Amino acid sequence: MTTLLRRARHALLVALLTAVSALLAAIVVVPLLAGWVPLTVLSGSMEPTVPTGSQVVVEPLDGEDDAARLGVGDVVTFMPRPDDATLVTHRIVQVAYDGEGKPAFTTRGDANAAPDEGEVTSVQLRGLVKYHVPYAGWAATLLDQEQKRGGIVLAAAALFGYALWQAVGALRDGRARRTSRPGAENAGPAPAVDTVPASR
Repeated sequence: MTTLLRRARHALLVALLTAVSALLAAIVVVPLLAGWVPLTVLSGSMEPTVPTGSQVVVEPLDGEDDAARLGVGDVVTFMPRPDDATLVTHRIVQVAYDGEGKPAFTTRGDANAAPDEGEVTSVQLRGLVKYHVPYAGWAATLLDQEQKRGGIVLAAAALFGYALWQAVGALRDGRARRTSRPGAENAGPAPAVDTVPASR
């Protein structure tokens, strides 16, 4: 029973450390390496796809070339009004083109019955959503960048330390089993065995 509890505790600790490390990687490491931007969703207009409090990670968009590669179904972050820095993250439901071939996008939140008012142009676009982490935005708003990076280092160190501790324990247990065998301490060297070439 003790062995079973120890194994369960070990599995739980490994799962917890792995989950924390994966969360920190998703909201800090991957965006940092890829040049993407993490944002927190504060409303429920994209539920149930993106729950309130999620963190969306967006690839920055800039100009007509970036806008040209977007299509229906993409989830984008944009500024609805030029004089307002508030950002909205909604799905593209329709694409129209003007006489010069420049796209304009009709957007709608998944939870909304009607499309957003007005079309979104390349000037308003800020990012393409690459992925989201449910409810991680709440935690992200409580931590500054240095605290997030410190958490990554701490989680990595904890995983490494735990793995090292397990390896040392396994070596110690193996040595204890070898020395506890009957006659292991008093056994002399193995007798020599004469060998002869095989007959042809």
